[in-house]
Amino acid sequence: MATIDGAWAEVEEAGPRLLVRWGGEGFDQVKADFRRRFPRHRDAIYSPERRAWSVPREYLRRLEAWAAMWFDDEATTWERQAAAPTVPATAYQVLCLTPDAPSELVEAARRILAKRYHPDAGGTDEAMAAINRAADVLLAAAGR
Repeated sequence: MATIDGAWAEVEEAGPRLLVRWGGEGFDQVKADFRRRFPRHRDAIYSPERRAWSVPREYLRRLEAWAAMWFDDEATTWERQAAAPTVPATAYQVLCLTPDAPSELVEAARRILAKRYHPDAGGTDEAMAAINRAADVLLAAAGR
């Protein structure tokens, strides 16, 4: 398949998942190929409120290969999260918590997310590191 002129793609990291948006010419072909490469419900979930497809972070390399096939390098935007959440607000987002969450809930969220995103359970090292950094930032801010 050749790159489609006039098409664009955006990929944004959102916690343990990646958000993918695209537009321009050849929209139907791009969508069909995307659905073929990420077929299962867990792999590709459309989020109407964000107007984007959500895929697990462990598919980053597959997603990069897909985008390289369909879009010019200049037409693809990659918005990557900072390596370490230094602001507690970002850490709360990573752990899917609200700012009023007590430290006990922070520890519980770390355990629950670790069961799902640990590399031994099919997750990635990067996702697990982000979860641990976020919990450490929040627990340090709480004085624990």
